[in-house]
Amino acid sequence: MKTIKVTQAQYRVLQALTRKDLATLKKHPTILAESRYLVRACKKIIKRVEQLPEHSNRRKRQTVYKRIIAICREAVDRVEK
Repeated sequence: MKTIKVTQAQYRVLQALTRKDLATLKKHPTILAESRYLVRACKKIIKRVEQLPEHSNRRKRQTVYKRIIAICREAVDRVEK
């Protein structure tokens, strides 16, 4: 059996995975690379929503929503390529 070194964050993620998840990752290893784009997009979206003031006007909210949509579309396009 092979042993590999992993970081603490990677270890926590591996502990959270089920046997079914591991089997899926073995069958489709490209899922990991593609998921990175989605995770980055999610982080950007969270940051944009948190920066939005609680009592902002409608125009500012619409602008933020347009930017969020653009980030999501970009991430999905990268994954679908």
